[in-house]
Amino acid sequence: MNDLIITQTIKDKLPLKIENNTIFNINARSVTSYTHGFHKYPAKFIPQIPSWALANYVGEQKRKWVLDPFCGSGTTLVEGLLAGNNVIGLDVDPLSILITKVKTTPVNVTKLNKICDWLSMKLSESGLEGTFKPDCPTIYHWFSKDVTEKLSLIRTLIDEIPGNFGNTRDEKDIYDLLLICFSSIIRRVSNADNESQKTYVSHTKIKNPEEPIILFLNQMIYFKERIVEFSTKIDHKLSCQTICSSSIENLNFKLQGQLADLAITSPPYIKAIDYIYNQMVELFWIGDLFDIQTQSKQNCRKQLYVGTKHLPVSAYSEYNPSRTKLGIQSLDEKISEVFTNDNKNGHKHSFIVFKYFTDMETHFIEMSSCLKSNAHYIMVVGDCSVSGVPFETSNYLSDIAQRNGFHFTGKWGYQIKNRFMRFDRKGRGGKIEIDWVLNLIKI
Repeated sequence: MNDLIITQTIKDKLPLKIENNTIFNINARSVTSYTHGFHKYPAKFIPQIPSWALANYVGEQKRKWVLDPFCGSGTTLVEGLLAGNNVIGLDVDPLSILITKVKTTPVNVTKLNKICDWLSMKLSESGLEGTFKPDCPTIYHWFSKDVTEKLSLIRTLIDEIPGNFGNTRDEKDIYDLLLICFSSIIRRVSNADNESQKTYVSHTKIKNPEEPIILFLNQMIYFKERIVEFSTKIDHKLSCQTICSSSIENLNFKLQGQLADLAITSPPYIKAIDYIYNQMVELFWIGDLFDIQTQSKQNCRKQLYVGTKHLPVSAYSEYNPSRTKLGIQSLDEKISEVFTNDNKNGHKHSFIVFKYFTDMETHFIEMSSCLKSNAHYIMVVGDCSVSGVPFETSNYLSDIAQRNGFHFTGKWGYQIKNRFMRFDRKGRGGKIEIDWVLNLIKI
């Protein structure tokens, strides 16, 4: 990194004009306003970034189209709606899409109150038992018997909402909201460590799980307050589309030809966070909605994610970086270094890096057909190391973008503060200290 400018601490709001290579220390007090705090999510980026992009490149205009092709838990989409714009989000992770859908969908407040009152009353009754059973033979490793029974009751009652109250769009939106409310407490009531990126039960630091019924009812109050606030803030006539799909194929078809005025996203890192592993205990309880309720189904799904390290040997057995190159000299040399120097995992790890940048090149090709001319594409990404070899991911992605229909105007960054469920590679990959914000323009 050359000519970096470390700024003073910024509180909440970024300046509109930012010099290239500036590094901000953002002391953000407001990262969970409105629906932003509904569900913890790994590597979530802060709302100040899409807010800055919207202010810069949409401004006071309304009803523009804002696209996030790696939407995660929906930060960009929430900010886009709050600013008065139509939004479209894609993500390959189905739980992410449901979280995003809930965070961006206004609800019928009268029906919400009625259903929540009924749910509270039912959970206060004695002698009720749930019928929902997770498809997990080791469920009592992850949850105590008492917690399992109470979670079963909550899920069973939520599933009764359509039958008791109707199955119109209003009830479906409330059903989804309460499912995500339910999902948001599962890690906390499980035996699994709350803060780790990996889902595991520690035998050295014994956890005291929270009580499920009390926690769910408190969380339901929080969800109600925030979704009502959000529902009264946004224009209900705005369009919000969430699509569970990869961003590296047929984007123009999936978006039905709709060209975006602005794109804002944060793609996965190389050797990406294992989102499914991170959400495993939640998926035991709601994964049936996506057909990934078992670990075997989850392992199959992992192979679809950009940056995944979960690949069969057959995927890379024929790969050799001396024969297959990306055409960026420094990047090809680093991939060869991983292949040659890592005696244990070099073959697989070098292919993971190669595949990541190949997939991202396909992504830029797809995105170039989905943005209006001169539209900005703001991308947040961190540099990292693989097998001890540092990769300036942000620079390589800007190089790849420029050969696929984009002009690179520069980058700036911000220091990562909240490391909840960020990378913990025990020295193998290093911490990602800075998220870089790339500023691209569709030619």
